[in-house]
Amino acid sequence: CALPISADAAISPDVGVSPDAPAAADGTQRLGGVDVRGSFQRGGEALYLDEKRAAPVVAETLGAEQIARTGDSDAATTLKRVTGLTLVDGRFVYVRGLGERYSSVALNGAPIPSPDPTRRVVPLDLFPTDLLDGVVVQKGYTPDMPGEFGGGAVLLRTRDVPSKFFVRINGTLGYQDGTSFQDGYTYEGGGRDWAGHDDGTRELPDSLAAATAGGQVLRPQTPLNPNGATPAQLERYGEDVAAGGYGVKRETLSPDLGFSAAVGNRWELGETSKLGFTAALRYNDAWDRNEEVRRTFQASSAGLEPADELAIDDTRRNVDFSAFLNLGYEITPQHRLSATSVLLRQSEDRTKLSEGIQDEQQARFTELRWTENQLFAQQLGGNHLFPAAHDLSLDWQYTWARANRDEPDTRKYRYDRAQDGSLSFSQRSDSNQTTWAELSDYQRDLSVKGKLPFDFDTATLDLAFGGERTERNRDASLRSFSFSAAGPIARDPAVLALPIDEVLSPDHIGEDGFVLTESTLPTDNYFARQDLTAFFLGVDANIAQKYRIALGARRERNDQAVTTFSLSNPEAPPVVAGENTRSTLPAAALTWAYSENAQLRTSFSKTLSRPDFRELSPAPYLDPLLDVQVVGNPELVSASIRNYDLRWEYYFSPVEAFSIGAFLKEFENPIEKTRLPGSGVLLSLDNAQSARNYGIELDVSKGLEFVADWPVFRHIHGDWANWSVGFNYARIKSSITLDPLDASFQTNLERPMQGQSPYVTNLQLGHQAGDGSSEATLLFNVSGRRIAAVGVAGQPDIYEEAFRQLDFQYRRALGEDWSFKLRLRNLLDPAVRYSQGDETTREYKKGRALMLTLEWKPK
Repeated sequence: CALPISADAAISPDVGVSPDAPAAADGTQRLGGVDVRGSFQRGGEALYLDEKRAAPVVAETLGAEQIARTGDSDAATTLKRVTGLTLVDGRFVYVRGLGERYSSVALNGAPIPSPDPTRRVVPLDLFPTDLLDGVVVQKGYTPDMPGEFGGGAVLLRTRDVPSKFFVRINGTLGYQDGTSFQDGYTYEGGGRDWAGHDDGTRELPDSLAAATAGGQVLRPQTPLNPNGATPAQLERYGEDVAAGGYGVKRETLSPDLGFSAAVGNRWELGETSKLGFTAALRYNDAWDRNEEVRRTFQASSAGLEPADELAIDDTRRNVDFSAFLNLGYEITPQHRLSATSVLLRQSEDRTKLSEGIQDEQQARFTELRWTENQLFAQQLGGNHLFPAAHDLSLDWQYTWARANRDEPDTRKYRYDRAQDGSLSFSQRSDSNQTTWAELSDYQRDLSVKGKLPFDFDTATLDLAFGGERTERNRDASLRSFSFSAAGPIARDPAVLALPIDEVLSPDHIGEDGFVLTESTLPTDNYFARQDLTAFFLGVDANIAQKYRIALGARRERNDQAVTTFSLSNPEAPPVVAGENTRSTLPAAALTWAYSENAQLRTSFSKTLSRPDFRELSPAPYLDPLLDVQVVGNPELVSASIRNYDLRWEYYFSPVEAFSIGAFLKEFENPIEKTRLPGSGVLLSLDNAQSARNYGIELDVSKGLEFVADWPVFRHIHGDWANWSVGFNYARIKSSITLDPLDASFQTNLERPMQGQSPYVTNLQLGHQAGDGSSEATLLFNVSGRRIAAVGVAGQPDIYEEAFRQLDFQYRRALGEDWSFKLRLRNLLDPAVRYSQGDETTREYKKGRALMLTLEWKPK
């Protein structure tokens, strides 16, 4: 199989005549061989389009060159430009309308853990596009991939060693409509919040940390518990916790600031060896403020009746930091070693105020939350070719990754409003809560893949084989505390009417006032493990350069377990859930290249989707997208999926193509979120009976030079050859069938799958100056309404309505070494709206954004 060479490749043929070559009868002499040397541009659009064409199954590709044209700053945002992909919550990508649980993410071919405990897949906004050489979205399954494959797999590729020295530095200044230079709610944090690190301000107080060390539960001293905390100790613990502060303030929000730098080089070490590196850093500090109206309804004979209504003022500060280092050593052209280190860190500081009616009571709710997500991955790999062993190639890679999530000192409290409008600290049992939560997820992955080629007269055959071993361990802990009313001071209306920091002052904490108690639930702590061993075998035959047949299978043995345990009752048996299964996953694909420019491909495969650790644990957690509590289900089983694909592709040129295709996915035991009966808005997860997901996809990218011959444009003198258009459209349908015995509480036993948009459309119009000095791109994206929450007890499903986004980017060179970019985001600024029947449950605006980037990159 020949390596495609991009249009930007530099080729220098070196033709040699062997002195010992015999002359032919006519006096001509046979050439001793042709040695072609060259280099290709990593991330080039032509190179990635060639890869899409040469793939054995349906795939979509985006090179660094295409990503730069969109101006997107992270992988999540740029992937919504891909055919059939939708972006949810700005972080998670849905492939072909399926939820993020049915997609997987690999970094340089290796699976990686997620620092977000609420989602089984890593949030893609963690990955800045500056680090990416390109992205491949594989929609068809091949046995060399992990068997957890639903809508598709997102394969992220980091930048490789450059062909020559380069350095790049840029700075970005951004303006957010409705946020920048506006007043938002904040609170007193730490001195290093700007860096995305808590400096210890939010740590568990030393006194309380010592009292709860080793999993000890905070209990008061009683005759039955003589070793419990004394009143004096409880008072001290309470004062130390309250010293962290609860009050909020108004502050003018600064504009967004960003900085990135990259450098790389490669050296020749003798005739055959080469050594090189690429290093990059990125920092971004951005504010986002939203004003939202949120409503809930209840079913009645007259239809939906209002229940709760809250006006929400939500201010968030996001600090992103990333560091990247890649080392490459080419021992010979046949043997290469590489080492890659990636550090991705994302911190969010959130101040959220909600006011309105909840549970038939006028109230004000305040939430202060600091979250640090971090992913650190180290990869060591090698690529080897053995000409003496029939051109056997071996690729191996070892990945060690650690994902961490830290949520220290999350504070929530409530004030109730009286009929005269006055506010007082709520006397409800759930009036306040302070939590410290941590999650650590470690993953080790070793994969070995081999390929043995065979050449015949009119055909070639590649025998592929390999194995993979993945070991994963997670520890999740949460400690929760609250202040309970223990004495008369805690019930004094004059005290309760004070600001929160005065209510919980040292004068009011003690036996005659508020006492700190631990409210950690028996299901708040768990640990989990997974051991996955896999082997695969496949054949890839190319017959007469026209027919390509790929057959193979993967055998996986998965052993995973989640153990949820109670800190308050160590003698209670833990809740253990998991599975120990073996699966055989076949795959078959056929490609018919019936002309030089066109081909038809089809494929079938069987895959699965396993429940994640969090989904198996009964520990409740807050779903950040739906803003509701979710409880795992230890009874979940893996879903099995049958995948069918059919697509026709036509290639106009190395950078222009058209494709149209259809797909079908059939599910058994798909996993869906369902609302628990009698629980208000508490969700759980269940296996449905079956589901189907099917649709069509269309994609075209083309230059506009051909319109110059159209009569209407014939007299318009324009540089049409420098204009290009890209368009893709996906029409998707799905249906899911629930078990009437297990899901009788649900309103609809047959409905579309959660998160599935009926259509996704992208349009891109671009212009590039003939000398490359400037480039402008207009981008439009829209995805249809999708189910955000399933209706229960006669209530309709809640839908997230269609959202239309229009973006623009302009880049211009300033001399030899400088350039600037102007990026305009969300120019239409439509409302984000969630509806239930004819009612609106949520509504807010994201706001427009403007970003200016100045870059220095010497030639």
